[in-house]
Amino acid sequence: MKFVYTQILRDDVFRSHLEYGDSLIFKGTGKTWQEIEDQVERFGFGDAYAVSRTRRSGATGEQDVIRISPVHTPQAG
Repeated sequence: MKFVYTQILRDDVFRSHLEYGDSLIFKGTGKTWQEIEDQVERFGFGDAYAVSRTRRSGATGEQDVIRISPVHTPQAG
């Protein structure tokens, strides 16, 4: 599933999302993508998830949008 958050998650909630294979989007959290990427690595999901950042301009100024998405690897057949 895909979830959108505007605040930082507690470690246990964040880890639970990763365990279920969810995609997460953080908008306007003030936390940098590098901090979130380090957190994903610390939980042991560094090879299973990609962390990316885009910067959007809008009426309230620039806002970083951080995406955490599962990496799908092709199955050998």
